[in-house]
Amino acid sequence: MKIDELDIDTRLLHLFLTIYDEGSVTGAAHRLGVGQPTVSHGLERLRRIMHDPLFVRAGRGITPTAHARQMAGPVRVLLQDIRNLARVDVFDPDNPAHSFRCVIGANDFESAVILPRLFQRIQSCAADIRLKIHPVRGGGHMMEALRSGQLDLVLGLDVAQDAADLTRQALFRERLVCFYDASQHDAPPDTLERYCALPHARVSFGEDDSSVIDDELAKIQRDRRTVLQVSTFDNVPRLIRGTRVITTLPSGLRHNVMAGFATCACPVPLPDFGFYQTWHVRNATAAPHQWLRGEVFRIVRRLSA
Repeated sequence: MKIDELDIDTRLLHLFLTIYDEGSVTGAAHRLGVGQPTVSHGLERLRRIMHDPLFVRAGRGITPTAHARQMAGPVRVLLQDIRNLARVDVFDPDNPAHSFRCVIGANDFESAVILPRLFQRIQSCAADIRLKIHPVRGGGHMMEALRSGQLDLVLGLDVAQDAADLTRQALFRERLVCFYDASQHDAPPDTLERYCALPHARVSFGEDDSSVIDDELAKIQRDRRTVLQVSTFDNVPRLIRGTRVITTLPSGLRHNVMAGFATCACPVPLPDFGFYQTWHVRNATAAPHQWLRGEVFRIVRRLSA
């Protein structure tokens, strides 16, 4: 006899197991906190679906049929699996049985300032947490990577651009400062004259050679001489140390990549800019992702303090 499994719901299966365990329709009703007619109606419905009486009279009580006895074990396992499915989105970083994989889009700055502390935190956890870090280029590319699932999280400048399916959280504000080797300079390049007179190194990602600094200098009819252009922050200190070349980079690099270099305010009037973490709405309520984003937020707050 064919059974239409779509007619079976978890409430009927739970009712079946309660009757099975109680050995009584009345006892099942009491345990479930419902009236006996409700239990009888549910049992009758399940009998029609299963094409079996399931429980038959035995003296003053009832006893399960052979079919019901065969059903009991698998139904118990099935209901437990369903309960586990409802709890699948639970994440405990201190539970070695839990695991999490996350692909983060981040460039040099985030890799130098945020990710080392995040990775240290992850290494203190018992859960099996694994990160994959991908460089990102261009807001449009990052948005599509988040939508396609190639990236789970992006750390960096604002890429969401008010997209309805992407969510962002502000992390901190950053400003550009001038870095220089103090052993090579009698005075800091903190005036526009000294700043423009010195040779410069700059970082340019990808094929984009534009620079907000050069754009701002052009507005006041000034310029600078760039003698070195590299594609990563890490290359800058190795190449300009021991020279008079200066560079203008985010201030957050002073404790890591640019450690040992003197700093001064950039004499070019430049706006500060915000860093964010951005994710797709499909990961908004996922427990492992919520935990990771919370750790990122706590890390940057401690850095800001």
